Amino acid sequence: MIIIFRFDVPKEKFSSITKSMVKKVYNWGILAPGNIARKFATELQQLDNAHIYAVGSRNAKRAKEFAEEFGAERYYDNYNDLVADAEVDIIYIASPHGLHAEHTLLCLNHRKPVLCEKALALNQKEVDLMMACARENNIFFTEAFFTPHQPSYKEAKRLIESGELGKVKYIQGWFGFNKSPYDNSLRLMNPKLGGGALLDIGLYPVFDALYFLGEPDQIIARADFSETGVDQSVSIRFDYPNGVSSSIFASFVAACGLGTDIFCEFGTLRLRRSSALDQSLDVERPGSEVNHYKWDADSCGLKQEAAEAMKCMDENRLESQIMPHSMSLRLIKTLDIIRHKSGIVYPERD
Repeated sequence: MIIIFRFDVPKEKFSSITKSMVKKVYNWGILAPGNIARKFATELQQLDNAHIYAVGSRNAKRAKEFAEEFGAERYYDNYNDLVADAEVDIIYIASPHGLHAEHTLLCLNHRKPVLCEKALALNQKEVDLMMACARENNIFFTEAFFTPHQPSYKEAKRLIESGELGKVKYIQGWFGFNKSPYDNSLRLMNPKLGGGALLDIGLYPVFDALYFLGEPDQIIARADFSETGVDQSVSIRFDYPNGVSSSIFASFVAACGLGTDIFCEFGTLRLRRSSALDQSLDVERPGSEVNHYKWDADSCGLKQEAAEAMKCMDENRLESQIMPHSMSLRLIKTLDIIRHKSGIVYPERD
């Protein structure tokens, strides 16, 4: 029956139908080919509607090496030529977060859609400018915050919203490692570039509290500073009505790993990951066996945020419904409050 129907369609109409069914392949430009860009590009190659077309770096050798590694057709020794390339459909920004605002504005003003790594910027003032620029140019723009795109987070959210575990009463989130001694010349330890535990890793458990509980009524925060002036550890407490709270810890000097525990009235959710591609969720109910959820690498990882960005562009949407602008604004607003309460300062930006 399908075969008969196809042959009955006029040739010109069949041609238009066929074209509408074919996925557009997006030419990706990679801005700043560092470590996270390499991880992103590795996963991006797994998507059939994505093509790594060009890379831009301030270092010509790095751009050339990255292009050769991932089969990019073009490479540039500056960012202006990358954003001016008419064949680039969307740009992934992987520069240090202290440069995100500058690079996002450059892309958006050249009418290039943007997927920008976290942290989206150093403060809300910069994020406001980036979002205003996206609106003025009518261009897609989203933060590359990968966790809400993951099946573990979607399942945890579904279970909480279903009500079967009752209300959330307490969340505990942590992310820490210790690779000391640190090279104080690196971005991680440079306050001018937004270095420190909060914006590098602490924003993950902060996001978790916001994602599952919303904005708190009160925030308490304390930081421990390194000799370069960055926060090497930060401890945070969120308080909500009716005794609900969240405890958050991030550190460059505590080898605690990462995880989030969500304590509900009738059970506990435990989110874990050893990498973006290795994720699990345990659901514990008193008197019952633990339900262990595990996902294969194909359904996890950084590629999910890229797939969402291209889906949004297919549908002519200007922001993601999974990581909407409102969530990015809520996150950066909360991070600003934490910084001010704990004394974290980015010189010349605050």
